Amino acid sequence: MLAKSLAWWVPVLLLGAWCGVAHAVPTEPMAHLVYEKRHGEANRAIEARLARNATDPAALAALVDLRIAQGGLDDLPLARAAAERCVAAHPDSSPCAEALGNALTAQSNAGGVLARARNARATRDAFERALRFDPLNYRARVSLMRFYLDTPFFLGGSEVRARELATETRRTDPDLTRLMRAMCAFDEGKLGDAEEHILAADLKAYGLVQDSQRELLLTLATAHLDAGRHAQSSRLFHELSLRLPSSEHGPYGLALVARAQGRLLEAVAQLEKAAAIAPRPYIYKTLGEVHEARHDRQRAIAAYQAALAGVPPLARREQAQVTAHLTQLERR
Repeated sequence: MLAKSLAWWVPVLLLGAWCGVAHAVPTEPMAHLVYEKRHGEANRAIEARLARNATDPAALAALVDLRIAQGGLDDLPLARAAAERCVAAHPDSSPCAEALGNALTAQSNAGGVLARARNARATRDAFERALRFDPLNYRARVSLMRFYLDTPFFLGGSEVRARELATETRRTDPDLTRLMRAMCAFDEGKLGDAEEHILAADLKAYGLVQDSQRELLLTLATAHLDAGRHAQSSRLFHELSLRLPSSEHGPYGLALVARAQGRLLEAVAQLEKAAAIAPRPYIYKTLGEVHEARHDRQRAIAAYQAALAGVPPLARREQAQVTAHLTQLERR
């Protein structure tokens, strides 16, 4: 737990003061295209919108998301530049303020400890402004809570404020509250409470924070697997598959459970399902290992070759492991 005291913060409008009942606000379609990794479509939609209005806030905010998602060497500075352009043109815009917070967060994550320290207060201020301008901006709310949980108190972090952010949504957005409470419980090491909260949350209306749901379910399921609690792990990986069918992590996790229990044919089926969703090199590496354990030489070779050819590439150590396995198999 990194934050130990309440940091100074810009007050946000409490939900109790809102008129009527608040729910997740419909999200700009361009942002959804980026989230769904339809980058070509997103880029065309953004360019078309900016051609009509060079300072369109939704388009500039989506451009920031796109640059961050692409993750090239030059993308993060361009993301920050687009966010600053958005804020300069629309100083009271919640999407623009959130975009700046997202760009700063991405640069901090890429730049290490010094970048985190340099950007911390500006990141917090950006997300707080986003919420002040629009308390219904649920992605900014979750991002701000993540900041409070992940940042030392002397840089603006606060576990107390993180819990307050979750509580503020309890009456009007109970499912968002459940997600946020699950994240707080996990940060406190209360894995049982985190599991209870996340399983009770229905986040279909909160598309742009489903990554947080996926990461939490994945981490909890993996913890069960590492501890040998296969039934609990399988249950959470199955839940991940049901809730996020477009994610490969559910079937991949079920494959790991099946392999740990010696059910290799089932592991193969789940890995092939995962690869059909997202042909990631790490999936083919595991598939090669399972085929090798089944003494299926040809399929193991094909899987290892796919692992080495995949994008993004495996880490250097994993590439060496796969190459060694492949060399041994080809010599037989």
